[in-house]
Amino acid sequence: MSLLGRARKNIALKFATEAVIRLLALIFVVLVARTLGDQDYGKYALMIYVGGFLTILSDLGLNTLLIREVSRDHRLLPAYAGNIFSLRLLLSAGVLLLSSGLLPGMGYSRDVVLLILLGVLSLLCNHLVEFFGAITNSLERFEYELWIKTLNKGLTVLAGLLALWLGTGIWGLAWALLIAHVVSALLNGGIIRRRVTVLTLAGDFRLWKKLIRSVLPIGLSLVFITAYVRLDIIMLSLIRSDTAEIGWYSVPVKIIEALSLFPYLIMAGLFPIFSSLSGAEHEKLHGAYEKALVYLVIVALPLVLLIAQLADPWLVFIFGPLFQNSVASLKIIIWVVPLIFMHYALLHLLFALNRERLIIMGSALALLFNLATNLVLLPRYGYLGASVTTVATELLLVVFYLAHLQRSAFRLPLADRFLRLGLCALLMALSLRWLSFLPVGLEAALSLLVYAGALFLSRLLVREDLILVRRIFSTDEALAPKY
Repeated sequence: MSLLGRARKNIALKFATEAVIRLLALIFVVLVARTLGDQDYGKYALMIYVGGFLTILSDLGLNTLLIREVSRDHRLLPAYAGNIFSLRLLLSAGVLLLSSGLLPGMGYSRDVVLLILLGVLSLLCNHLVEFFGAITNSLERFEYELWIKTLNKGLTVLAGLLALWLGTGIWGLAWALLIAHVVSALLNGGIIRRRVTVLTLAGDFRLWKKLIRSVLPIGLSLVFITAYVRLDIIMLSLIRSDTAEIGWYSVPVKIIEALSLFPYLIMAGLFPIFSSLSGAEHEKLHGAYEKALVYLVIVALPLVLLIAQLADPWLVFIFGPLFQNSVASLKIIIWVVPLIFMHYALLHLLFALNRERLIIMGSALALLFNLATNLVLLPRYGYLGASVTTVATELLLVVFYLAHLQRSAFRLPLADRFLRLGLCALLMALSLRWLSFLPVGLEAALSLLVYAGALFLSRLLVREDLILVRRIFSTDEALAPKY
């Protein structure tokens, strides 16, 4: 199959998977927030974010390593899957021990510590399901990932909604999510064993040493990335004692996570291809990277402008009046979206090029910057300071990665591209202001037409780009050129 044919299939299946997952997750978050209120929703967010920070140690980049290596040679799958399965279980046991010893000393109340431990158990099961998805991704069999992740999210959402409907509050919700994640892990493990590969615990210690040596750079980078992404909520919980403030900040963070669907699905679909091209076909890799980076920024900018314009009326309508304070945070943090879109492309390219050490350096720098900035801003500005810190940290990281790639790998005409993109975005912003007297739907549609016209006039988009997009999403294989 051609590169575009592979990309089209991968992206379509990733889109189907992630669209279902993110939609279910967003609906679930809205219902949880409206049912629990800002105080208990803040505790729920703390359970998820602190638990997510701790449980990254159960992965350490093993999923990424599995996809990268097996996508190059499918014969490696049985050995890699079995041994990584064993390592993951050992790491999960270590995470449980670490969490049990660490959390009581962090200053949280006993109830919050128990909630976070339930969250850790749930997320460990969820990471196991992500591992099953990585197995299918390494073979580019994304159709199985669709069933695996849909089953996982469907079970957890149904169990959570049942707990909320029964009025069991945050404790009932936490236990329901844990039970659903355990059942999901068991069912999805069965799917992998019957449909994809025989998955058994393996103990090839020589391979373990090789895996650990290979994964340490990836693992350290993922730990640093997870740390600086989640550090703001953890520090907010320690510096500002009001859990409602965590709830106000968590709502825009969840919206940003939902918007990250597009770059995630594009780059997850392209990552096996990036990896396979990284050996000897740098010309094609250069072209794929350039197209991905430009297209992602083009899509990100109108999302930012529309949400910044419409945040005030619709956020309170959806989440409820207790989250009015979230509007100010959203109007700040929404500017992280184009940076996140770029970050996805840069990160996947660096992983494909085996430049994990650079990712470690960048994410460590981001972590230190995030920590220092939060220490300055959070005591005085609280969750609004955390919003500013998030945008500034992502900007620093994107500039760091781009500067390296521009200097050492693929030089792109970034100054010219970004200047023209900025002018197109400015025209759209002005049209939103001038058309604000119109109904919201018509205002958005006309401003998007202005933006699209500006892209074509500035030649950021040309006819060949539309043909390429059509080829990617077309079902006709004949449209895709062969390489």
